[in-house]
Amino acid sequence: MSTERYKPGFLEQWGRKVLISIQSNAKKPEDSGQSFAFQSKKLLIWGGFLSFWIGFLPSVTFVFLLAYLPPLAFWPLETLSLLDLSQFVFLLALVTIIEFYLLFRLGFYLSYRMAQYADIELSEEPELITPIPGMMARLVLEIPDPRIRLYGIDPYKHLNERALFFRTVLYKSKVFLSNIFAKLILKVLLGRTGLRFLIEYISGPVTGIWDGLTTYWILYELRKRIITRKMSDAIMLKIKSKKRKEIFLESSVRAVALSIIFTKTFHPNFEYLLFGLIGLLPQRDTLKDLDDWSLFVESFQKLSVEEQKWPIAIFALCSSFDGSLNKEELDAFREITDLSPSWLLERVSHLSETIMKGELTESLIWMEKILPEESTF
Repeated sequence: MSTERYKPGFLEQWGRKVLISIQSNAKKPEDSGQSFAFQSKKLLIWGGFLSFWIGFLPSVTFVFLLAYLPPLAFWPLETLSLLDLSQFVFLLALVTIIEFYLLFRLGFYLSYRMAQYADIELSEEPELITPIPGMMARLVLEIPDPRIRLYGIDPYKHLNERALFFRTVLYKSKVFLSNIFAKLILKVLLGRTGLRFLIEYISGPVTGIWDGLTTYWILYELRKRIITRKMSDAIMLKIKSKKRKEIFLESSVRAVALSIIFTKTFHPNFEYLLFGLIGLLPQRDTLKDLDDWSLFVESFQKLSVEEQKWPIAIFALCSSFDGSLNKEELDAFREITDLSPSWLLERVSHLSETIMKGELTESLIWMEKILPEESTF
């Protein structure tokens, strides 16, 4: 089998270098005795607060400085001055670059601190396509997970491409649309009063609020990925703790592959588990159709009753990596109710809740409750 190699772009490479640099120059924080959930929540709040001002101040400064530039007349076109337009574009570009640079630097620093609180080292991990610094850099820079296929697993075969396109366009246009909408509302409310000059400054709070919410969401998503990376580490340690049969490992690999299909993305921690488990297989090149549900069922039917619990548990744990169970995953569980009793679904739901709340210790506890107890098999 072959894998598609992913080459990170310029921005992602820059982000990785910045994160590694931050780690090399950072001091280890003193143990405050506070939980990861408490510390990460502080980072989310501070990130949102500081990002608001990073968005607000440049926007207000831009509007203020426009008063010192000649007014632009875009119609009729012959009245448009190229000199005036170039001054406007230069000022806009300068302010935007400053805003985004500060947002990115803040995001990198807070991301590193969050990883630090979870006791995660930022290493390059050359065996992976997405090492931890790459995962963090892509989140901060809002670069989507790469559209790759590994070992024939296609996470996009059930994806509605048209719906994805429209969601992407809507996401990218949110700032513009919210700004225009706010200006229209204020124009109706203030257009006939002496407060008309406030309309031009609405971009300040709108941009600030948007930047604050975006940073909050980025850190919120990163927190989930950090917790699930710790869970992935714990799963791999448990599997490596004993000598496992090849069919056991194959069934576990298929469980991860199916989770990728149901989630419709190559979550970095799916990749981490997939590479780790496949690396344990002596005849990995003979595997095929890893994302086929019937082959998954067939593989664990060859296991003992005790062994069968492991692929199901791994599938259940992977389904919680994005913080929720979707309809496809629930339907899949119903097909194997004899191996997946109701208590398993309840525990997965509890686990999903603890991941979304940022409770690292509790998430690891619920993970232990889902994984089968070790026996003599």
